[in-house]
Amino acid sequence: MQKTHLAIVALMCVALTGCASSGSRWNLFSQNDDRETAQARKKLKDPRKLDLAYAKWQEQIGNITEARERYQRVLHDQPQSVEAMLGLARLDQLAGRMQEAEQGYRKALKAAPNDPVVLDALGQYYASQEKWPQAIDSLRQAQSAAPNDNTVRFHLAVAMAKSGDINGAKSHFINSVGDAEADYNIGLILHDQGKLDQAEQYFLQASVKKPTLEQATYWLNEIRVEKETKQVLSGSANRSRPSMQAPAGALPTNTNFQPVAVTEHRLTPNDLVGIQQTSGQQTAGTPLNNVAPANAGSHPIHNGNVPSNAVPQQRSSGVNNPFATGNPANPWSTFNTATLPQSTATAGSTQGLTAQQLEQLRNQR
Repeated sequence: MQKTHLAIVALMCVALTGCASSGSRWNLFSQNDDRETAQARKKLKDPRKLDLAYAKWQEQIGNITEARERYQRVLHDQPQSVEAMLGLARLDQLAGRMQEAEQGYRKALKAAPNDPVVLDALGQYYASQEKWPQAIDSLRQAQSAAPNDNTVRFHLAVAMAKSGDINGAKSHFINSVGDAEADYNIGLILHDQGKLDQAEQYFLQASVKKPTLEQATYWLNEIRVEKETKQVLSGSANRSRPSMQAPAGALPTNTNFQPVAVTEHRLTPNDLVGIQQTSGQQTAGTPLNNVAPANAGSHPIHNGNVPSNAVPQQRSSGVNNPFATGNPANPWSTFNTATLPQSTATAGSTQGLTAQQLEQLRNQR
């Protein structure tokens, strides 16, 4: 017995050394094994069992290449090894080769039709693909083949709950993990499916049945936070928004400004006369900052009484801007009264004007 144990240890050491130094030593069907390894394997009653254990270990630590080589070595020595078939099928599933993985599971099932381990592995594969009818069927067969296996019963409960059969799954959860734990597991599945209200009820039942089940209390609080967050986000667009705080007397923020029609005003000959006379008075009195003289009250347009017979001057047709040419002191000097109608350019047009205004008119002419 002691020699057998020493042989196993030696074989493991050599295997690890070969794995660390070079992967070529353990290639499939390699004929260059070390003599120590070959001698150690001869002393073992079941060397394939050691290879299988080593392959599973490599699979667990993520060394997929080494695990595959060991599983293939086991199958070379024992072609009907179901565990090696399942191991290779799992590696194909991890690598995303789903068709090869299903073929591997089916091959193992063909080699052992009523093996609960094979049926359970096939059921879990279908569950990972969300093929619930096939998964539940395989897991039911596995549970019938091993009625006392709580792991198989638990896998069946998970598949049934994810497929929507909560009531059917709960009894299997209770028999496999317990009453409060059953509510907790169902709550987790419902939470993953986004059914927060139902998940909250199951987490609450689990925490009431077993207050020491801290996981249920944790997820219960998490769900309540998630629900409150969703309510806040969904209600932010519909709730009333307070008005801005404006100074006293300012218009409220909801004031609707209506457009107002603006009427264009065109200058008339009388407007031109008033502008001409105002410009003449500013030139004579030399006001500061274009302010009207102190006696502006006597101006004809101060009180709105513009003489109807006032004589305006017409702008030259070749000038686009009346302020651009002519006498700088009197921009209206370019107007010619000869082009105005005779009714406005008569000798009687100076009636109602002051002596100062008459003098200005004479100077302009």
